[in-house]
Amino acid sequence: MGVCISRRNDELYQPREYKEDSEIPFAPDGNAPLICDCVERVKGTSGPFRGLKCVRKTIITPSGEDSSSQDDKKRKLIQEAKILHYARHHHVIRLIHTYFEKGNEEEIKFAVIMDRADGNLHEYLKPGKTPSKRWFGCLIGVIHHIHTLGIRHRDIKPSNILIKDQQVLLADFGISQMGLGKTMPTTNLQRSSQRTREYCAPEVDEGRTRGRSADIFSLGAVFLEMLVAHTYSDGYKELGEVLKTSSSQTSSYAKNILEIHEWIHGNLHPVDWQANILSSCQRMLHLDRSQRPVAEELASIWSSFSASGECMACNCESVAAMTEDNKLVEACTRGSKDDVERLLKAGADPNTISAIHHAAARGSRAIVQALLDGGTNVDAPNPVGQTALHCAARNGHEDVIKLLLKNGANVNAKDENEQTALHGAAGQGCESIINVLLEGNAEVDTEDLDGDTAFHFAARRDHSDVLDLLERH
Repeated sequence: MGVCISRRNDELYQPREYKEDSEIPFAPDGNAPLICDCVERVKGTSGPFRGLKCVRKTIITPSGEDSSSQDDKKRKLIQEAKILHYARHHHVIRLIHTYFEKGNEEEIKFAVIMDRADGNLHEYLKPGKTPSKRWFGCLIGVIHHIHTLGIRHRDIKPSNILIKDQQVLLADFGISQMGLGKTMPTTNLQRSSQRTREYCAPEVDEGRTRGRSADIFSLGAVFLEMLVAHTYSDGYKELGEVLKTSSSQTSSYAKNILEIHEWIHGNLHPVDWQANILSSCQRMLHLDRSQRPVAEELASIWSSFSASGECMACNCESVAAMTEDNKLVEACTRGSKDDVERLLKAGADPNTISAIHHAAARGSRAIVQALLDGGTNVDAPNPVGQTALHCAARNGHEDVIKLLLKNGANVNAKDENEQTALHGAAGQGCESIINVLLEGNAEVDTEDLDGDTAFHFAARRDHSDVLDLLERH
């Protein structure tokens, strides 16, 4: 039998383990269940899953030489499913089940079961189909949602934007894309990475880390294609030709970004709502990642479109049930101290992932204090490894930073990109916050995965006063 683990809503990402194929409560569905080399259509065959039409993504990674290595790899695989779970939203594909399949000792086989969609956005970019106008606002809304949670998607492209009942659903949050191993070779075709390279940001194409601004670039590329498909029937083919480099003939926004902007200026002359979208696309596709708009700004712009009568903002309603822990995160996001205190008294977990991070990012000192008083771990990481100190530093909340440091926060804690709070503060040009962090023994020379220090972050955004401050220190 599989290992019995509670299936509460907040534990969906906790996998079971099945020792035999006969124990797995899913089976291939249809004569041609394969969608791509690692994803297949399945149906539920037993228990609470009976009759469900789903998709299964299978990831295989070498097991490692010892048990500690195996445990570490399993934790990383579970972390990816956890990110999908914590990103839940009415425009994110629904996570249904996860499990490990007992196979040979040389590999770890991990499966993620998700809701099945009708198709993906790529199909709506072809002649004969038109993407819905409201999908722009829906996608901005969900990207704003995950970025607020500290989650980066890492692989935004049309094939990862699913369509079900005429609703867009974001899928595949970089699962199996982080050096965890290989996806299951269920077909002889090699997994294509050209599509990912086509939409990735210039800094990602150069091998640098994938930040939230990289998501914005990729979304801008998708939006441009949606706009062209919606409005310019002949433009989609022309755009495809511009995307191909003269040397390799491989489609790439990153390698041809200057040509893309020239093509936009010379060929696209939209009016009304199309002009508003194109203006945003051009900013989202900026070569310099520091010049791209953040998701919150885009969400605000889309709301203004709606206010002017253009109905561009997402007005889709969520039907997901809210747990007490969900409500705690939502209350922290809104900045409602009374609701946070009420929920904590009602039994909400003070260590709910992202709760203190939302409060710190918002600058809600009273809520951060209430969470700490309730037993929150001051250095608890969010899904991308950021602590509350990271969030407060990146958003310029000096009083929250002082509170966190007073409560023992690790000033040199690193996120998944090995960046510290000082990196974020330097990038934002927050001199007073940098002083507080330095007084708390922040290490100036700490390098992130790209080899960048706080100096590089400040220099990239021309914060000369911050550079002087760091040099003096």
